[in-house]
Amino acid sequence: MGNIKDKTLPFIPSYLRNSPLDIFNRTAKTPILLPTKCKNDRIRYVQILDNELGIIYTGFAAAVRADHPISSIVGIYYFEIDILDGGELNLTGIGVASGSFILYRQQPGLHHRSIGYHGRNGFIYFGGDRGNQYGPLYSTGDTIGCCLNYYDQTIFYTKNGINLGVASTRVFRERLYPVIGIGTRGARIEANFGAKPFKFDIDFYARSILAKVMKQKIIITNDYSSETEDSDEDVCCLRVLD
Repeated sequence: MGNIKDKTLPFIPSYLRNSPLDIFNRTAKTPILLPTKCKNDRIRYVQILDNELGIIYTGFAAAVRADHPISSIVGIYYFEIDILDGGELNLTGIGVASGSFILYRQQPGLHHRSIGYHGRNGFIYFGGDRGNQYGPLYSTGDTIGCCLNYYDQTIFYTKNGINLGVASTRVFRERLYPVIGIGTRGARIEANFGAKPFKFDIDFYARSILAKVMKQKIIITNDYSSETEDSDEDVCCLRVLD
């Protein structure tokens, strides 16, 4: 498993070893960075712990995003959130969002260009306040995972290592950040971007997908000349050719 503190090459989780992204990063002058920790955007009412993976609710609802976006050329991306304490009202949302997502007093899925699976009602929200029933409720002691598959343009979630099925058949074209929203007293969560083992067997899933993809020709292009860290535009391109 990769070491996030290893400065020689960008961190890459075990399930992406020898993937097109891994091969690209080995020789790229400007490698593509993946999420490794929670970004300190100095949002009020949310405290990020010293390990930069733990989050504690301290006031009104707010969301926290990862330090780097997910580029579409990753092909497959997965992260998990441990619910250490669901809090009084269990107002936790887990998902992804574009860089324009409003963090203050927001939950993923309720804002334009975001998707979120909410623990209180098990609904999936896709850029608005009208959700659809998706999966079971989740709270203290549960681990929720989120997987983006750019090859077939689907998103699915997991609960305690079990795949809950497809949540969406549309992945945004923008660069997406993992986002966690908490909104109730006592809530505490911890993010896992791959520095420790996942509950879900993402390695097996990724191998099965990449085995099919690697039989085809893959072209990766990357023009960082027009990109900034806060840009929503994904200037990377992954093309799978027959």
